[in-house]
Amino acid sequence: MDDVRKLRTDDIDRVVARVATQLATDASLKRLVNPKFSQDHFHTALASATSSTWVHYREGQLVGHLYGALLDNPTYGTSVWIGPDGVSFDDGDALAALYAVAGEEWIAKGATEHFVWTLDDPTTTSAWLDLGFAKMHTRGAMQLHDGHHALVDGYTLRLGTIDDLELAIKLDDELDRAQSQGPSFSRGLSKSSQRDDWIETLSDPDTRHFIVEAEGVAIGQCVTFPLPDQRGSFDGTIHLSAVVVLDRHRNKGVARAMVDAALNDARERGFVYAQTNWRITNRQAAQYWTGYGFITTYVRLHRTIGIY
Repeated sequence: MDDVRKLRTDDIDRVVARVATQLATDASLKRLVNPKFSQDHFHTALASATSSTWVHYREGQLVGHLYGALLDNPTYGTSVWIGPDGVSFDDGDALAALYAVAGEEWIAKGATEHFVWTLDDPTTTSAWLDLGFAKMHTRGAMQLHDGHHALVDGYTLRLGTIDDLELAIKLDDELDRAQSQGPSFSRGLSKSSQRDDWIETLSDPDTRHFIVEAEGVAIGQCVTFPLPDQRGSFDGTIHLSAVVVLDRHRNKGVARAMVDAALNDARERGFVYAQTNWRITNRQAAQYWTGYGFITTYVRLHRTIGIY
């Protein structure tokens, strides 16, 4: 007999064991997934999240769990986010039963945008795809090494400051424009927090803002910052984001030289790994990052309730 209910304290040890086993399996499938995590810390976190975690028992055996963080995201509105340690399931039926119950509560609270970070492997993604989710973003990781590409004549690289806020926003708009084109068609997302996000980014002393200029005009940028604690990622990981080069300056090695410089800087500061994300539908980005050396680890899945 199936039983889907909220987590109780006597379930926690079983859920912790399931997540430990799952991370070990993930790491066996993707070598840049970190299987290590503090079981004591996770146990404590679950104990404080019993009201937002569900478990599924079948004939007395635990066959899955599901936790979703309900967030008010400035870009996606009220939404639910499920991380790699937020779900486990023995089969697609176990996941479907969990999602049917949890999803009903999320929707009642106004969350119609549902996001899942899960291993980029059919063993985990197929069950979600059967529930109406679609692949949205890929996470890639790599071990840092010395990059040797330099900018060609006519281009220079410098570090940005808070005084570069306006050009950072301008180049970010160029990135959004490129993402709005097919086949990505990323359109209609709120940009209400863009300026505040960039102010926070450029004010962070741990962030590096790399700017490429041609004849004194900014034509490209990227940002690096230490990756916060994140399940499945290694300590000593730098995150690379906001990578953009204006159209007319592409195919000249500008992006490769800029990214090399950014990751060399990270390696010199003691970082060991790098991580970045790209849209599934951005075929050029996928080819670029995998060609650079990034290996896929996790994938973000998305479903909008009411869209079939």
